Amino acid sequence: MCNINKIINISSVLIVAILFNFAIINTSFSQWESDQWLEKPVSDEIFTTYLDFFEYEDKLDFKLNIRETTNSDGIYKERITFQSTDAMDVTADYYRPQGASADSQRPHIIVVHGGSPSGKDGTYNRIVKGLIRSGMNVLAIDLLHFGERKTGLLTTFKNDDKAKNLYNRKSFYLEWVIQTTKDVSRSVDLLLNHYNASADSIAYLGLSRGAEMGFIVTGVEKRFSAVALLISGHFDALETGHLAAACPANYVGRISPTPTFLLNGKYDSDYDAEKSVKPLHRLFGGNTEVHWMDSGHSITKEGLQLLNNWFVDTFL
Repeated sequence: MCNINKIINISSVLIVAILFNFAIINTSFSQWESDQWLEKPVSDEIFTTYLDFFEYEDKLDFKLNIRETTNSDGIYKERITFQSTDAMDVTADYYRPQGASADSQRPHIIVVHGGSPSGKDGTYNRIVKGLIRSGMNVLAIDLLHFGERKTGLLTTFKNDDKAKNLYNRKSFYLEWVIQTTKDVSRSVDLLLNHYNASADSIAYLGLSRGAEMGFIVTGVEKRFSAVALLISGHFDALETGHLAAACPANYVGRISPTPTFLLNGKYDSDYDAEKSVKPLHRLFGGNTEVHWMDSGHSITKEGLQLLNNWFVDTFL
């Protein structure tokens, strides 16, 4: 990332949208209807203009605050806050084995949660524990408006609440995508600068909405050595369309050649296999593994084992 500090406002986003055909879809979508970019992603020339949105000041002071340390289940945890962009803090948990050296050079996984009000805390039992015991360290972050970063924008955290107040507010959602991408890039910086992570062994793992964000984030942020995107797709059941710069279809083909692991449920009612998932999968480049579980919008025990084994094979 370039060391450029930019303030992006919605008027500039809309101007660029017009200039580069960021057409807002004005027709109402029926459930699972496609969009123009899933059929044909934007050209490299247009995609390059999107990258300006994601530039950030990587020399900004992290103002890292270790708020609490605990040891449980043989796992050491730091509950932290760090500055991502100007006046924007990220809450996160950093995990490593209890008693392990901070400079052990284990691979590091940035875990990004789904649309649950508990945010990062909801990933611990099923995801984080398994990764730690498989030889990884983990930085689990909260998305803006979730977990410890709740703002009141979302109240019930039910699908209709999230669709109405976040996912289907096209310009607002684009701003959220941009902020999320910067938060993840700053998380990479934090691992390198404060946790002695090896630059060639940092991975992204996204679940549900965190995976939908991951389709975009890992198409922009090229420092990841591996990417795992679980139970997600192009749209969820209540999404009605994105601006082009917030559409996963315009990013996933750019994740390659980074090794990528995709895992979905055959009977997922949030991300329909035939309408939302498989068409997006077809846009991925090489070095991509695709796995399907006999499940809905959840991860089976077998799926978790596949995931952990893949990370072990990739890094260890």
